[in-house]
Amino acid sequence: METKTIVQYAVAGVIVVGSLFMAYNAQDKISDQAGEIKVLQNQVAVLTDQAAQNEELINQNKALQTEVKNLEAKLATKTKAKASAPAKASAKTKANKKSHKAHKASKKK
Repeated sequence: METKTIVQYAVAGVIVVGSLFMAYNAQDKISDQAGEIKVLQNQVAVLTDQAAQNEELINQNKALQTEVKNLEAKLATKTKAKASAPAKASAKTKANKKSHKAHKASKKK
């Protein structure tokens, strides 16, 4: 074999070995990135679940706020009714006391 041919084969061999080494490194990087992608996918799944839970809690909070407003309105209505009831009752009591005093006064005479 000629020296030139041997050199060409040696250079080709070095190129092939270099290419295989680069391919191996690229495969290693791809495997690492695939692992990172799986981790990120799991994190996205967890965050999606948390977002759904948060949305559910927001809806529950809105429902509870509405319920509180309704109960406050009912309480205000009952408070107004009770506030006006004693005023009416006290007016009746005063009238009854006056008539009772008048009745006692008429008995004394």
